Amino acid sequence: MKIVSKNRLLVGTAVLALFSAGLYGCKDFLSTNAIPQGTLDEGSLGNRAGVEGTLVGAYRTLDCTNALGDVQGAWGCAASNWVWGNVAADDAYKGSTNDDQPPINDIEGLHWSAPKGEDYLNLKWRITYEGVVRANSALRLLKKVLAASPTEISTSDAHAIEGEAIFLPAHYHFEAWRMWGNVPYYREDETDFRKANETSAEVAADLIKDFDSAAKLLPTAPRTKGRPGHWSALAYKGRVQVYAGQYAAAVQTLQAGNRRAEAGNGFRREESPVSSGQHAG
Repeated sequence: MKIVSKNRLLVGTAVLALFSAGLYGCKDFLSTNAIPQGTLDEGSLGNRAGVEGTLVGAYRTLDCTNALGDVQGAWGCAASNWVWGNVAADDAYKGSTNDDQPPINDIEGLHWSAPKGEDYLNLKWRITYEGVVRANSALRLLKKVLAASPTEISTSDAHAIEGEAIFLPAHYHFEAWRMWGNVPYYREDETDFRKANETSAEVAADLIKDFDSAAKLLPTAPRTKGRPGHWSALAYKGRVQVYAGQYAAAVQTLQAGNRRAEAGNGFRREESPVSSGQHAG
């Protein structure tokens, strides 16, 4: 019994000492913001792994799998745009019951200002600009890491990462543009987010500029499956030109990209007698 009592006394003393040390060591954790608590900052992410991880976070929002938790599922912001395309155009019917994804009923009836319909619109807006913020954060972090340690990332990889970090916000801005037309366009160095909307034509010009920039940086073959490459950026540029009504420019962009891609892969285009103007007599 004496041994047990002695052990209990030792354990109690040790616990009290640890508790006191913890209180002393953390005495200023509520009154100082010099060091972030429970979060990651650019200091801890200031290396290649941090840049790559931040970039992966920008890919995370592509299919709205992190739907911010306040709306049922992710139907309103899915990459397929099934709700805004097929349902709104009456090409598809939700079916099921009225209490199953009720916002879709409002979208199908074109009741845009109905509370449930607005839930989906708000979600689409928020997830789109969440992607812009994440991609711009990756681009900003990349530039800081290269400025502090130029050899941290090889030149070829740095160009590829930068190209992806330009491609992704352009994609997210495109999603907002084709939904709303006049939207704000954010760059990685912006500090005031209370900016006016750009006109639809201005957004189209910015998109084309960014996809051109991404195409110059991205490698012909993507770094890994699922990432954009040089041809992805050119194809997306052509897509933007089609949406903007720049049909002649779109044809030129897409055909030029197609010919160069075929040449790079060892293919040769064969024109038919009809398309080449050679007709049998």
